[in-house]
Amino acid sequence: MFGYSISLVLRRKLRTVLTSLGITISIILLSLIIFGMQDLQRLLESAFQEQFKPDEVFVSNSAQFGAITGGSGEATEEGEEITQLNTEIVAEISEQPQVAVAQPATIIASFEGTLEGENRPLVPTFISGWDISRDDSYFAETWGDLSQPEGDQVFLSTSFLDLYDIEDPESVIGKTVTIRAAQSAITGSVQTKQSLEISYDFTVGGVVDVGQDRNDIIMSLDRSLEVLAEVGGFESGEEYASEIGYDILRIRAATEEDVPAIKEYLEDTYNFGSVVTADDLLGFLDQIISAFTLVLIVFGVVAGVVASIGIMNTMVMSIYEQTKEIGIIKAMGASSRQILWVFLIQAGIIGLFGGVLGLAVVYVGMVVSDPFIVEALQANGFTVESFFSFDLPTALIISGISMAVGIVAGLYPALKAAGLNPVKALRSE
Repeated sequence: MFGYSISLVLRRKLRTVLTSLGITISIILLSLIIFGMQDLQRLLESAFQEQFKPDEVFVSNSAQFGAITGGSGEATEEGEEITQLNTEIVAEISEQPQVAVAQPATIIASFEGTLEGENRPLVPTFISGWDISRDDSYFAETWGDLSQPEGDQVFLSTSFLDLYDIEDPESVIGKTVTIRAAQSAITGSVQTKQSLEISYDFTVGGVVDVGQDRNDIIMSLDRSLEVLAEVGGFESGEEYASEIGYDILRIRAATEEDVPAIKEYLEDTYNFGSVVTADDLLGFLDQIISAFTLVLIVFGVVAGVVASIGIMNTMVMSIYEQTKEIGIIKAMGASSRQILWVFLIQAGIIGLFGGVLGLAVVYVGMVVSDPFIVEALQANGFTVESFFSFDLPTALIISGISMAVGIVAGLYPALKAAGLNPVKALRSE
């Protein structure tokens, strides 16, 4: 029975190949979606985990930070004020037994920076005040001898150098970078006559690669508070930190197991805009990728339905051509069930052939394109040695699905063949 089914498939090779091409195209589409989204998720998770460690909690009142991460998940009650991240609150959090380090940071917005010897400023320039050492896991790579920003020395990021197409980070160390209020309009920025007249010169003490984050200049926390105080009309950085507070608080837990307790304490005790952990970020990422994958899979399923119609049409034509042959086989004693299985096996082989061919095309495409994709990703700051990975168990499942599609598509023609009256079949021309 199986051998006879194979002979029917091979009897008209060209038609079999052309019929299976519909399945091949749908399998190529589905495989690229499944493998591609798996590889993309693995890449993005790796990039997140390089900068957001599982033992860290981030607190922020920034609307942008909350929009990216989905916030803390708790709605703010009407009329309830947001808790400021001032020096008093930071001190309270630092005293909690589960907290190893509480590291505040500021963000200086609406400024532009210009490197010495260059005419074009980077607009806008993202500037942070942060007492962070060069060996921190936040940095993918560092250059220079400066261990931590201090005074008028700053870390300059590689994204800043990209503006001037500077490939050698060491060449800018020791140069001056000037920041001033952005002269061009920036959405949401508030410019005053006083702020437009302010400018600051800093010395580049080191260059850092912050991966996919956007952090162009990093200065010491105290120096950033002085800048913010002067721009905002405060007497000192201490007054600014007390009255306005910090923008972000990075908390490192004593152990990874303490992270849920810290998050619960922060959400129960204070009313911050966002309290986010690495798990929250990865969960948010999973939701986005799952939504994209679902939408793309729908297109693949539609292609599979179209391919199954092609198989059904081919099988119906095959039955009409082999009606007398079916009558002879039935007259020789073959049962309707055996005839049914002959054509189901034939349809399954066509589906399996199309699926295997599609997977072969995908595998070759992955091998050929992977070096180019890796090169492009590395040029954009990702640390990756390979992108595509051909997962054998997933490939076997896809092959099984393609065979199942063929069998389902061939079910109606097979039932039609099994139900033929042998006498009428023998009389057919």
